[in-house]
Amino acid sequence: MAATPQTIWRAPAYLPYLQPPLTEETIATAQQQLGYKLPSEYLDLLRVQNGGYVRYTLPDVPHDVIEGIGPYFPSLLPFDWNNVQEYVSFPLKGLVPFDGDGHWHLCFDYRQNATAPLISYVDIECNRQSTVANSFAQYLSMLQLEVGKEYVIETEEDINALIAHLASALSVSFAPPNSFAQGYPVYRAALGTTDHPQWLWVSANKVPRGFVRPDDARYEQLKNLLPGFTRRFPEVPENACFMVATEDVRPRVLGACARARINVRPIISYFQ
Repeated sequence: MAATPQTIWRAPAYLPYLQPPLTEETIATAQQQLGYKLPSEYLDLLRVQNGGYVRYTLPDVPHDVIEGIGPYFPSLLPFDWNNVQEYVSFPLKGLVPFDGDGHWHLCFDYRQNATAPLISYVDIECNRQSTVANSFAQYLSMLQLEVGKEYVIETEEDINALIAHLASALSVSFAPPNSFAQGYPVYRAALGTTDHPQWLWVSANKVPRGFVRPDDARYEQLKNLLPGFTRRFPEVPENACFMVATEDVRPRVLGACARARINVRPIISYFQ
């Protein structure tokens, strides 16, 4: 399932990584500073959401963010290779990173063509570079939707009723939900022992459109930036919930769901 400007972004959006809405003036200023024209497909993404975490990955390359253009970290601008050029044997001028952590970068690569960049991966620590794609459009076609070992529970119950149903079916208690890490409530139950801990997590598909943690310096500025709700996976029904169990207790969980007539499907089945 190919990534599109509407489906590529992870929900909820992490608001500190979101730049102000993209304007033609912003684009013109960025391209003037860079000295290069940015790919139209990249700009199409930013017109929907100006930067943030993506829910697609690249095989064999670390990648979870596409940087937008704006004043907040992380941004496509400004960037300076001067402090790291001495650590690699290949030229860095002409590379414009749109993801990376300082040790590695995923870049627009204008070194061979100043108007049509390749997409390249550079590893500063290992003094290594490689071509990922011949264009940003080809890079988008290579992205793979990141789905794990989640199961989808299709239900008309709200999540609190579902948690009570699961707790009864499994004879366990769920801890109070925690929203800090992901921006939406995640319910967790311990199913193992002290010596062999095992876990079950449950969360909803319907989540806030954006989130910022209360300890963020820009919390008051950002907390109401994206009101309303959206779906983490638009391919899955809005009222569905997701369930993840560690491997050793997965058969127990699935068996309890079957006996309790809780309808469960692997998430991968929605994409086949």
